[in-house]
Amino acid sequence: YFANLDHLITLHQRKLEKLKIVKKAMLENCFPKNGEKVPKFRFSGFTGDWEQRKFSDLVETRRGLTYKPADIREIGVRVLRSSNIDEDCFVRRSDDIFVDVNAINIGFAKENDILITAANGSSRLVGKHTILSDIPDKSTVHGGFMLLGTSEEAYFANALMSSTWYKKFIDLYVLGGNGAIGNLNKRDLDEQDIFIPTKKEQQVIGNYFANLDHLITLHQRKLEKLKIIKKSFLEKMFV
Repeated sequence: YFANLDHLITLHQRKLEKLKIVKKAMLENCFPKNGEKVPKFRFSGFTGDWEQRKFSDLVETRRGLTYKPADIREIGVRVLRSSNIDEDCFVRRSDDIFVDVNAINIGFAKENDILITAANGSSRLVGKHTILSDIPDKSTVHGGFMLLGTSEEAYFANALMSSTWYKKFIDLYVLGGNGAIGNLNKRDLDEQDIFIPTKKEQQVIGNYFANLDHLITLHQRKLEKLKIIKKSFLEKMFV
């Protein structure tokens, strides 16, 4: 029984690792390198240079909610923080903060918004991002140390933010170190020059990475469940 369980765990672990390698390779090849106007790899049917734009032309960002300890409730509006981003995945946590609805003075988060960590005591976590999913209407906002981005092509924009352009931006613009809080300035991000293709090509690229992320999430969840099952049976089957 445990040999078969370990075999399943190993299979899902290997599949997950392969998918992550594929994603990394595609992120490196599906977006132009610094100083270039076309990517190394393109999906069939697309040609021509990508056009230079500001990041704000693709994604509308907005700052998060500042709230007081007195606003916190056991039941209320969920406030998203950096801990709600697990690698590239959006997660709800048992220690999430909820505040009184009357404390909300910003727009609510919506499906497919992009959650971005703007400030964190660990500067290496600043800039991490994910797409929100399964967000009930008027149930969620983002906290003061976060940014929220809205884009017509959210999956393309989210993938673009995992490319070499974004990593270079984070390295150059995020302040931190020596105990200081790492900080991503909204204006700096909005003003960054980026290269984007036609809307149709954005959609094709975005759909590809959305499907890839879905597969990665499925294998991660399956792997976690198998590990929980193994732990449970190890506790029950031996004295």
